[in-house]
Amino acid sequence: MAECWFTRGKIVGKIYPYLELLCRIIIGGVFLWASVDKIIDPSKFSREISNYHIIPFGLENLIAIALPWLELMIGIGLILGFYINANTIIAGFLLVIFNVLVFQAMMRGFNIECGCGLKEGQMVGYGKLFENFILLLGCLFILKVKDRILYLKKNQ
Repeated sequence: MAECWFTRGKIVGKIYPYLELLCRIIIGGVFLWASVDKIIDPSKFSREISNYHIIPFGLENLIAIALPWLELMIGIGLILGFYINANTIIAGFLLVIFNVLVFQAMMRGFNIECGCGLKEGQMVGYGKLFENFILLLGCLFILKVKDRILYLKKNQ
């Protein structure tokens, strides 16, 4: 009996490592791009964090300084293939946190910028939730695929 090309056959099995690499580059690029403006202007990012009215006063400054560097390291790690699983898990965790923050801002009626650093003036909304959800699915796919190409550290 012939095996379909879209099942766990040989053709799709050979495509998975390339799709995994593409997901790593896209997600890593998103995290890299998002970190740049936040690293350059942490005070602006701190104000965007405080607009969510969920972080205790004073803590938003620490987050505004540390989070962009974490995003930068995640982006570099995913693109270069260094500690792929660890970087993917942290990225997925951050995406879940970002979605929770965006959702609570929407439910509370806040009309604020998301503070993601990807597009200037991007407001919280369903589009942002959808974008983060797609990136989260990419993270899950990266974790699922074990046959990888272009990585720096073998045992991850």
